[in-house]
Amino acid sequence: MKLKVLLTIPRTDNKIEEMAHFLQEGASLTVFPEGFLHNEILTPALKLTAGRDGLVISGFKHWTPKGVYEKALVIENGRIVGEYTKCILTKTEQAKGKLPGPAIHCVDTRLGRIGIPICYEIHFPEVSRVMALDSPFLLLNLIGTGMYHAQQYSQWTALARARAIENEVYVVGCSHCAGEIPLAFAYSPSGELLGELVNTHGSLSLELDTAESANRPLGYLDDRLPTYFTRLCC
Repeated sequence: MKLKVLLTIPRTDNKIEEMAHFLQEGASLTVFPEGFLHNEILTPALKLTAGRDGLVISGFKHWTPKGVYEKALVIENGRIVGEYTKCILTKTEQAKGKLPGPAIHCVDTRLGRIGIPICYEIHFPEVSRVMALDSPFLLLNLIGTGMYHAQQYSQWTALARARAIENEVYVVGCSHCAGEIPLAFAYSPSGELLGELVNTHGSLSLELDTAESANRPLGYLDDRLPTYFTRLCC
């Protein structure tokens, strides 16, 4: 199945207007970055998606009495139909009172299964591998403000490409346009750069074939030897 995927690089102000603008593209899947939505604008954001054919996956900063969770929401026709909560937090996030999710997992959507490593989680091969074991067609990296300097940008995109190669799955991602180095990127299951947008407000439109992530011609997952990996669980 071929899908039109829109990776957005939105501004952080006027988020409802930004969301309405990008939804006009009519993509099969429209993606918004980490923390794009929050409690106060969730209801109007859901209303924007009502009556539309495509799915939306958006970052959601969920404020609760216990603390803050960074989530990814799967939204369809005005309803939340799935979610994932970020598990691996930076020390800065922990100091700010953010809380980890209960488990690393994929989300099932009507387009297929999707893994959503949120921001920093792309740095941990274990996160993407756990998701890849459930055979998603896509790993979707929702990023916050963007890259703080050129070295971080080059490292981040190199890691995303590595996650695509080692798991033989599409890896795409996007960040806000928030004063740092905003970006959107997409890598094929073989690590080919399919598209990139840097240093601008806008969107990256892609056509992805879900069958490409099902082929896995090299078979890295099949060649694993989990009994040798027990130290990773300590």
